[in-house]
Amino acid sequence: MGVRLTTGLLLPEISIDLSIPTSELAFGFGVQNLLWGAISPIAGMMAERYGTAKVLLSGAIVFIVGMFWAALTESSWGFFMANAVLIGIGVGATTFPIVLGAVGKRFPAHKRTFALGITSAGGSFGQFAYAMLLGQTDAFLDWSQIFILFGSSLLLIILACWFMRDREETYVADELDLSDDSSGPRPLFNWQAVGEAFQNRSYQLLNVGFFVCGFHIALLTVHMSGVVSYCGLPPEMASNSLAVIGLANVVGVIIAGWAGDRWHKPWLLLLIYWLRACLLMALVFIPMNSQLFYTFSVIMGVLWLSTVPLTSGAVAQLFGTKNLASLFGFVMFSHQIGAFFGSWWGGLIFDEFGSYHWALLLSAGLGVLAAAVHLPITPKKLQSYASAN
Repeated sequence: MGVRLTTGLLLPEISIDLSIPTSELAFGFGVQNLLWGAISPIAGMMAERYGTAKVLLSGAIVFIVGMFWAALTESSWGFFMANAVLIGIGVGATTFPIVLGAVGKRFPAHKRTFALGITSAGGSFGQFAYAMLLGQTDAFLDWSQIFILFGSSLLLIILACWFMRDREETYVADELDLSDDSSGPRPLFNWQAVGEAFQNRSYQLLNVGFFVCGFHIALLTVHMSGVVSYCGLPPEMASNSLAVIGLANVVGVIIAGWAGDRWHKPWLLLLIYWLRACLLMALVFIPMNSQLFYTFSVIMGVLWLSTVPLTSGAVAQLFGTKNLASLFGFVMFSHQIGAFFGSWWGGLIFDEFGSYHWALLLSAGLGVLAAAVHLPITPKKLQSYASAN
């Protein structure tokens, strides 16, 4: 996640070096997000069938190849294939649904969301570390050298897979899964479970909310350099702010996980999206200086990926953990569809108006929508569906 969430900061340099318009590069990052989402449920199903380590290993190899190809190509088409296609597939097979699906099975219901929050904090700390590294190296390395450096660091995933290779995933049954036989053979694609999930209104609304989350994250990660410029601030603020967001979210996701084990998760999500909308409106209507922008980054950071343990925890509360990797994978697909539009439309709006004003307003409006869709997911509805299954 650290690699994925910081490479967008290099968009202006890539645009100049390869002579690719901002909107086209943003479209490529959007396709990357879309493929990430499309791969997530498939990778989740494969992890449930063949094991987490094998899927992570395969995804890491594709991710590394994509990073090196993107760094070495001199054509716009080559960069698109590497950055949009291969990196998109690699990220989809190495991030949240696969990892959280494995972790969710190891903890009982009353501790699960907190565990998912701690795990999600790994992605947040990665964002902080890589953004800081990029800020320190961007002065003497060009974007292609940074891609090679970051791509090489992905070997750490392969090392982690080596330690996981002989370990059976411990399964902790809860009240939704007492009848499940996790040791028996199971089909690769459990389409019955997927179909039943999509018939559930609460699951549909969680998908809508996570779509907006993806829009927010992609707009600010891919276009952070442009947003900083829009606010009239120096360029180095971009990497520094992204690092601050990542560091603050280490605390934010853990707090969200802790709170999700104690209070109703969808209403916590409602609060997060409403606060995000307020922050985005502040960027538009309040003149920014460095201190205010860092304050924005800290508060946005606390909210940044705090939706992940709460949304995945709500899915586990609805359906149990047996198919959590695949069911949360489909929610992740919705997230990445939102990320596709956040990345692409951010570039289109900038090319059309020469400013991120309308993109930020659109993002704020979607935040209000996301807050509203979680209101109907009442504790009674979650409990009644879980009890029926």
